[in-house]
Amino acid sequence: MKILEVRDLRVSFPITGGVLARKVAEVRAVDGVNLELEKGETLGIVGESGCGKSTVGRAIVNILRPMVHGVEVTGSVFYHKNGTSVDLAPMSRSQMRPFRSDIQMIFQDPYSSLNPRMTVTQIVEEPLKIHTKMTSRERKERVSWLLEKVGLSAEQASRYPHEFSGGQRQRIGIARALATNPKIVIADEPVSALDVSIQAQVVNLMQDLQDEFELSYIFIAHDLSVVRHISDRIAVMYLGHIVEVGPAELIYKSPMHPYSRALLSAVPRPDPDSAVQERRIRLVGDVPNPINKPSGCPFRTRCPIVQSSCADQLPPMVFKEGRSVACPWV
Repeated sequence: MKILEVRDLRVSFPITGGVLARKVAEVRAVDGVNLELEKGETLGIVGESGCGKSTVGRAIVNILRPMVHGVEVTGSVFYHKNGTSVDLAPMSRSQMRPFRSDIQMIFQDPYSSLNPRMTVTQIVEEPLKIHTKMTSRERKERVSWLLEKVGLSAEQASRYPHEFSGGQRQRIGIARALATNPKIVIADEPVSALDVSIQAQVVNLMQDLQDEFELSYIFIAHDLSVVRHISDRIAVMYLGHIVEVGPAELIYKSPMHPYSRALLSAVPRPDPDSAVQERRIRLVGDVPNPINKPSGCPFRTRCPIVQSSCADQLPPMVFKEGRSVACPWV
């Protein structure tokens, strides 16, 4: 059962210049993304830095317009609830408010995403004040219960963020995201700023909470090992486009798109000297400037199997061998 559908999502950031700061160009950070999220599943979105994956997450929760002046967001983000469907993409801040409690976000940096002037109780309690009619006592009980769920103690509720480690701060961020009992959680690289040993704890915690709270995750990351561990399906992004999407194990073990192959070949192996170690694929050239993207396939300037027709038009997503891939030559 689908809980979220993203259709032809496009996000452009303006580039201004001159004394009057007029718009002189734009960066097409997301360029026609289509995604689906099933109830209870985890969809991983991977790609190198600057590919637009974090922008997709922020566009889904509809926070880009208040964050960036002049940003243009088009397309549709259909949220399905109780047999009805609503398009979140064109909504204003006031129109989005009834849906904020259902769709929450865990941000990448636990050091900057928490207000240093607020205690843990105030941080976790804030969504409850805005979106629920709980009494003060009920809110305090809910905060204590949530802190216990994410592996912190209720006694720590009166402390400030600077008194916690990075992993503990991210647990506070997770508790805040779960405060309103959401249906969908967008996790934007939630473990990239943490030590490796702490990463495993946070990922395992998220999996346990997913089963208990019946959550659906969109898990954005560049660490492919983490994405493989937590995801049911994986979508691979390059320069604002989805180039391959399918079951996590299938894409991880046998990627089809040339970019997916190169990306996955960069994953460190436990035994680099093994005889069966695959050769690392090295892409030629640099990532094109998103202000002036190449025509046709965005990957054609670095693709090892490029054809002359690749410059003519953007290749459509085609279903092959259990996954959808945007390349007719694989």
